Amino acid sequence: MMIITNALFPVLALIFVGFLIQRTNFLPPTFWPSAEKLTYFLLMPATLIHSLAGKQIGALPWLKILLTVEGAVLASALLVTLWWFANRSMGGAAFTSLFQGGVRFNTFVVLALAENLFGKDGLFLAAMGAGFMIILINVLCVSAFSLAVNDGKKVDFKRLVIDLLRNPLIIGCVIGVGLNASGLKLPLAIDGILSLGGKAAFPVGLMAVGAAYRAENLMLHWHPLLVTSTVQFLCKPLIAWGLATYLGLSGIALSVVVLLFSVPTAPSAYILSRQMGGDHDSMAAIITVQTGLSFITLPLTVWLLS
Repeated sequence: MMIITNALFPVLALIFVGFLIQRTNFLPPTFWPSAEKLTYFLLMPATLIHSLAGKQIGALPWLKILLTVEGAVLASALLVTLWWFANRSMGGAAFTSLFQGGVRFNTFVVLALAENLFGKDGLFLAAMGAGFMIILINVLCVSAFSLAVNDGKKVDFKRLVIDLLRNPLIIGCVIGVGLNASGLKLPLAIDGILSLGGKAAFPVGLMAVGAAYRAENLMLHWHPLLVTSTVQFLCKPLIAWGLATYLGLSGIALSVVVLLFSVPTAPSAYILSRQMGGDHDSMAAIITVQTGLSFITLPLTVWLLS
């Protein structure tokens, strides 16, 4: 339990710091849009390039892990999309929060848990699995925004392609994977710059979530909160476990794969929602509630895995 608390407490603490800064007017309200833009266009791509470049998968069961995590991501995306089709009273902007809340995962929390539970081997497997997921998740999320947030107009596939090609998160993923596949290593100075910039993305993004938080949003957005939490903490771990066991994963690899789909949604979901016209109020509520719920669900998941 202490391992999980140590991994999750900084997340909630930084959200609370952002909440206090906003409520006490310590910084002007104009600060937050600028901070969100900085995180989205520079800091988050930096951390993606740094984390994806140079990972050596060697003789690990990378193909089984790849098939498991990609299959589970696609299954979770299908679940929330089918739910939206069955409940079309929900607007497109609100659907994007539902989609991100049921598809994304908190990389920081899962890497911290994997390292604390399984050591360097667990951390390496978690980083590899996360790397496989990042590009697909960002393509799916950007596509969801382009298709759903269109003010009732006909779907513009040209706009979708343009959004995908110029999305800084996808660009960061492609650069990182390209460097990895080519075998090229970043110069130490460049890698150091990306590492420092990437470290800033996490706290700034979390404080932006806290600054946007409104207590009344919890009741206002109870429906997407319920749906996304059910998908995130029940459906996704079961799907991942089923696919992993079917493909023959076992031991630490199986546990890490299930952990990847048992953590709360990513704080970066809020930044993407703000930048692409989503319902950022519901997104902030989903991130906060899921992070709090994970203090209950993650100990149960770890106990079941053990």
